[in-house]
Amino acid sequence: MERLPALLDRAEKSATTSPGKEGVFASLIVDRQGLIRAASPAAERLLHAPPGGLVGRHCGFSCSPGEESEIDIPLTHGERLKAIIHCTLTEWEGEAACQITIKAQPGRRNVFHGNELLRALVAYSPLAIIATDLSGCVTLWNLAAVQLFGRSDVEMRGEKLPTQAASHGESLYDLFERVMGGESLHGVEVNGLLHEDGTPLELEVWATRMNNERGLPSGVLMMFGDISSRKRIEAHIRRVVGHDLLPGLPNRRQFQKQLQRLLKHKKQGEMLPTLVLQLGLDRFRTINKSLGPSNGDQLLREVSRRLAEALYETDLLARTGGDEFSILLRGTHQIEDGARVADRLRQRLAEPFLIAGQEVFVTASVGVAVAPDDGLEAEDLIRAADSAMARAKEQGGDSVQFFTRELDAQAKNRLVLENALRHAIDRQELFLAYQPKVDLVRRQVVGVEALLRWRHPEMGLIPPASFIPLAEHCGLIEPIGLWVIEEACRQLHAWDRAGLPPLSMSVNVSVRQFRNNDLRDQVHLALARHHLAPERLELEVTESMLMRNTPEAIRMLERLKSLRVRLAIDDFGTGFSCLSYLADLPVDTLKIDQSFVRGADGQIRNPPIVRAICTLASGLGLRTVAEGVESRQQLDYLASQGCDEVQGYLFAPPLSPEALAEGVLSGRLGALPAA
Repeated sequence: MERLPALLDRAEKSATTSPGKEGVFASLIVDRQGLIRAASPAAERLLHAPPGGLVGRHCGFSCSPGEESEIDIPLTHGERLKAIIHCTLTEWEGEAACQITIKAQPGRRNVFHGNELLRALVAYSPLAIIATDLSGCVTLWNLAAVQLFGRSDVEMRGEKLPTQAASHGESLYDLFERVMGGESLHGVEVNGLLHEDGTPLELEVWATRMNNERGLPSGVLMMFGDISSRKRIEAHIRRVVGHDLLPGLPNRRQFQKQLQRLLKHKKQGEMLPTLVLQLGLDRFRTINKSLGPSNGDQLLREVSRRLAEALYETDLLARTGGDEFSILLRGTHQIEDGARVADRLRQRLAEPFLIAGQEVFVTASVGVAVAPDDGLEAEDLIRAADSAMARAKEQGGDSVQFFTRELDAQAKNRLVLENALRHAIDRQELFLAYQPKVDLVRRQVVGVEALLRWRHPEMGLIPPASFIPLAEHCGLIEPIGLWVIEEACRQLHAWDRAGLPPLSMSVNVSVRQFRNNDLRDQVHLALARHHLAPERLELEVTESMLMRNTPEAIRMLERLKSLRVRLAIDDFGTGFSCLSYLADLPVDTLKIDQSFVRGADGQIRNPPIVRAICTLASGLGLRTVAEGVESRQQLDYLASQGCDEVQGYLFAPPLSPEALAEGVLSGRLGALPAA
């Protein structure tokens, strides 16, 4: 392999001597994580870095292999130049990498940044202004952002937005993802953002997605206002009057004080049950976004009024969160009263609200905790009710959930599991099992599906249903998903070297992965690194993922399809898809969910659905794969309907790489089971 200094020098000399080329040329070698591994002297001069100062830093330039894009180069005195970057695939230390060539264009200043008035407005704005590219890397970080977040412009430029946040709060990168997902934030209060020293910040944010001159997304612009002083004043007033400023109700501190006073009497011998209800509005963020902040406040006032009207005078109602209310039932004698009161409150909220001339419908999730069973301290009881309410929301909302010791244990186990999952990749606890897919015409294994598994050294084999939703919830699914793609491609190449026939590999893609604009490049690099033809990799996305934002989903599928990989819709028929979109989706395969296949006594559970999917796929020129095939009867019916491939325990469960290789080479896996 050509050594890097020679590679960089040759690239720059070639670019500099090309006919019709002008300006300064520089070169970078960037790995698949976006880190700079080598930089030419010209690049160091152009980017104002000392010798070796760029190595190890995040590149910060968004450019796909084979494409050109325009960037800004900072000069002295705050001015900037336009530059063109071109990206090509290369190899570095035996692994796939990108070579980025930068052509600066002297005399061509960026119009926006070159305009003195606009530059001054951005530089000296009292609002913290941050801009990013499509991958979430910082392209603008003004003086107010430096003061607000405690991170310098030099430190942040070209780096990913920080993911640091308080527990249960949103980070800067989380806000970036929300905006890239289609949200526009207008004066929204955000909690959880932190100063560099760990101090929590009270902020208001305005954020929107930016488009380039062709109307395509190019990044995100965010502006932050510090509202800490206002919040301190409001908190002081609440401490003085003991009421929430918005609906005129007691706040959390006042509620806790009253509850503790009542529990004190219970400790002294009064054993009648005391019930605490925690009520949270479902989807309030979405409702508030559509109504606007002022109308959202009006809705909360109306909710407070209805809740107060539905309670007795002896009960205590407090607003203890943005869209959460706590209720203390003081006159109850039976635990069942908690369910009755909770249902009455939900029924009152189910009636439409008239806000700004339009009807608004609200549902609520309610958690119930009971003293003395669930605790005799106010904070313990409130925490128990909170936990029960969270469980009600997880189960779909608009329901009531009582706190139980099992629920408490689940919450604690979930935390233990999350902490263990954060180290699972590094400790090599995750692995892939491979379930063969059998072609019904050729009666042989033509591909496999990679299925993620986790073997914990103490807890043993942990079911995917337990840890994959947890990985989605805590933001670990993207690095895990990237590892799955990489490992699946590595294994496919290993099978090729072992003499197996060229199998296809199916990999499931998570929601967060699918929304990540880096997914295409990640897949491209994995295929290149393991010398695989793109057609041998099939990415599976669920029907529900495609229906959330269909135009955006189509654009992402088209980007992936440009690599020539195959695309499949998993669990087809289980969602609520719009068939008018199906013909526009650049997919190759429909997967029939096992819930339609696995019936009693080995029969097909839902023949009309299976028949309809096979007919639809055939009409659109798509292949069909049926999951969960366990009997000869199911196999024969699927074959009669023209289904192309099947997978299931009739042929084999998910196997280790060694077992699958042995089964394929021996011909055992593809053999038709005995009748």
